[in-house]
Amino acid sequence: MSAVMESITSKVLYNRELAPGLFTIGLEWKGVSVLPGQFVMLRVSDSLDPLLRRPFGVYKVLSSKSVKSTGAFKGSGIEVLYSVVGRGTALLAARVVGDSVGILGPIGNGFPLPSKKQKLIMVAGSVGTAPFYLLAKKLGRDSTLIVGARGVEARALARDFKALKCRIEIATEDGSVGTKGLVTDLLKKELLKEKSESSVVYACGPTGMLRAVTAVAEAAGVEAYVSLERSMACGIGVCLGCAVKGVPHEPRPGRPPEYAMVCSDGPVFKGSDIEWENL
Repeated sequence: MSAVMESITSKVLYNRELAPGLFTIGLEWKGVSVLPGQFVMLRVSDSLDPLLRRPFGVYKVLSSKSVKSTGAFKGSGIEVLYSVVGRGTALLAARVVGDSVGILGPIGNGFPLPSKKQKLIMVAGSVGTAPFYLLAKKLGRDSTLIVGARGVEARALARDFKALKCRIEIATEDGSVGTKGLVTDLLKKELLKEKSESSVVYACGPTGMLRAVTAVAEAAGVEAYVSLERSMACGIGVCLGCAVKGVPHEPRPGRPPEYAMVCSDGPVFKGSDIEWENL
């Protein structure tokens, strides 16, 4: 891993609402280096209530430049994309410019870069778009982003990808934007257009969506990589709260050998390696 993990106290640079309940928060972090697909653990309040940090994918690196030797983006801060879904994210949404936010990260393995011959298809459930921004920016070539959302917030989720040579397809539950239905419906159509051997699918979102995306990709003979979302307490592989059974990984002392940790071994895994029935 080329990006070095740190524990720092950052300052809020901005906290913007893009759509009802959908936010981006900018956090100062001079010299930060992030690989596409890595995440951070944020302390969402000044007190120890809530006690545990919350995991969030890194959306953007501020004032970034790409470092060819490492594959990382280096810059002066990070931007996190998040939805308000509970107490922790509600507290984060209440942070204002100048507030302190504790950060642990960057964490995880990130996405492997597809070969020049492979057509990248990214499938995101709501804020699962976050880890794909740096990936699409790194590639700098044509790719497809399929976004799934409840409704009109899909426009905000897809907006920044238009400048990154991404062809965007949207599926919404209410049909207010794009196609009414599921991301897997759009993925099936996309894979029919492309030669299977030239495509690779990357996905991030709810577990049920990831399982369905993997099944569609496997049926088409296409490799799928998924970024798993799991509850976790530490972010460093000690608490075992994000354990996943059956995924190939490097054995480590003090851990059950049949389990991988999403934080330290992932969050990105081959979809075909995951025992989905155990999640």
